[in-house]
Amino acid sequence: MRRMAGVLLTFVLASACPCPAQTVQGQNTQSNARIGLSGGMGVSYVSALDVVDLVNANGGQTERVSEFKAGAEFFGTVTIPVSLDWGLKVEYAYLIFSFNQTFPSLGASEFTVVVHMPTVLGQYTLVDEGAYNVKAGVGLGYHFGSLTERYSNLDDRYTGRGLGAALDLEANTAFGESFYGYLGGILRWDFVGTLTNEAGRSAKLVSMSSDPTLEFFSIGARLGFTYYF
Repeated sequence: MRRMAGVLLTFVLASACPCPAQTVQGQNTQSNARIGLSGGMGVSYVSALDVVDLVNANGGQTERVSEFKAGAEFFGTVTIPVSLDWGLKVEYAYLIFSFNQTFPSLGASEFTVVVHMPTVLGQYTLVDEGAYNVKAGVGLGYHFGSLTERYSNLDDRYTGRGLGAALDLEANTAFGESFYGYLGGILRWDFVGTLTNEAGRSAKLVSMSSDPTLEFFSIGARLGFTYYF
């Protein structure tokens, strides 16, 4: 099953490249023995319940925003081999999403969330056939986020920080001996704490029962490139 999954991923990714996989077969190109640099972008669907409640509280009983919101994620990673099967992946990811609403009481409004997510993951190699590989990882990081509110005469920024956990799955297929295409998926659970502004004031509204945080769950897909040294 593992070999079949790897072959399928190779076919999907390599179909966009004129370089046949045979050009790297038979060479010593196994990624688990080499340092790798990856980068790219993706789309994440984010459930940040406290932020959603805050946006809805500002809008009163008018149009409500949904729990899940699509956001853009940009990432860069360094993978360092530790053993034949295990590697250490150090990642920085930048996530941004926003709610742009028009409320009768506020007019046009914008609530923008930005999260900086440095994370260290232990990564296990499921398949490594030189021309392609499949890896899975789990890790933790200390993340930093902000919420910017703009409506009426208000322009304020609230920040928070806290732990974040991630599970990821990635596949790489060779375009050459060192240059690979990257396709991945990631799950995140972030526990960024209470949002406060420069004056130390919470983003909480009178109608809310507790101080809003930037805790969220997300699921995302990624596309990019990997270079192995």
